[in-house]
Amino acid sequence: MTIQLECKFNKNRDRDINTAVNDNSGEFTTIADCTREYLEKISEDFRNGKKYTVSLLTLRIQLGQLAIYEAKINNDINKAKELYYLAALAIIKALENSTGTFVLGGTPVLPDFALPLCSDATMLYPLFALLTEEKSSAVAEQGSWASIMRCYQAALIKDWAEIERMIAILQKKFAKLKANAEVVYFIEFFQALLSNNTEAVEASLRTLLTPPLVIKQNSEWRKMSHEGEYMCHFGMPFAKLAWILGHEVEIHHPLIVSELLPVRPLENYHNPYPFLEPAESTWALLNK
Repeated sequence: MTIQLECKFNKNRDRDINTAVNDNSGEFTTIADCTREYLEKISEDFRNGKKYTVSLLTLRIQLGQLAIYEAKINNDINKAKELYYLAALAIIKALENSTGTFVLGGTPVLPDFALPLCSDATMLYPLFALLTEEKSSAVAEQGSWASIMRCYQAALIKDWAEIERMIAILQKKFAKLKANAEVVYFIEFFQALLSNNTEAVEASLRTLLTPPLVIKQNSEWRKMSHEGEYMCHFGMPFAKLAWILGHEVEIHHPLIVSELLPVRPLENYHNPYPFLEPAESTWALLNK
C-alpha cells in the first residue's frame, strides 16, 4: 500500500532540499575534490601498510554528501546508491580498524549508521544489525540512544521480540518525560512497525516530519555534517526503514530524498578500493 504523505514546511525557517543543493552546487565540487584526496591518502596508507592519516568516518560523510548531489542534481540514483555502498563499507572498515573486532565503540548518530542503507545493498542488512556498542548490554539496557539504535537494528532483521524488549526499557526510563519529548515519537514509530500497520507508520512519520521537530533534530547534525542541510536527521532513516519493511509511504517533504526510499538493489555492487574491503571474518558473520 502506497500512501501520499504531503508535509507542509516553513521555508522561512529551513530550505527545500532542491534549493539547498542547487545553492551549494559549488560546495559539492569542493567536497568531491576533498573526497578524491581522502581516497588517495587512504589508498597510499593502505599500500604502505600504515595507519590511516585521515578518518574513514569522515570519508563516509563525504561519500554521503556526494550521493545527495548525484541524486538531486544529476538525477543519477544508481550512482548515489554506489556511493552509499562505499559509505557502508567505510563504516565497516572504521569499526574493524578501531577495535580489531566488529564492534562499534560508542553510540553512533543514527543517520551516520542508517543512510548508507540507501544503497539498497540488502546483503549488508544482517551485518549492520550485528553492530553493537562497546559495553552495549550496559548502555542499551539502561534506556538510551543505544536502545533506539538497537530497535533500528533489530527491525532490519525483523527481530520483533527485541524491539518489544527495548521499547519496554525505554518506556520505563522515560515514563516521566513530557508527551512532546522526541523519544516518545521514536517509540511510537517502532510500535507502528510492530503493529505492521502502514497507516500507523504513516501517522508516525508525519509527526517526525513536522517543522518544529525537524528543525530541532537538524540543528546539531548541521554542525557535524553538511548532510543536515539537505535531509531530515531522523525522518530520512526512519522513512527508509519503513520501506525496507514493506510500508511504502510515498513522502513529499522538503528534506526527504524520496527517490532513495524504494528498495531497488543494483544488479552489481563494485568496490574499486581494496582498503574498503571488509575482512573475511566480517563477511563470515553473514553465513552464521
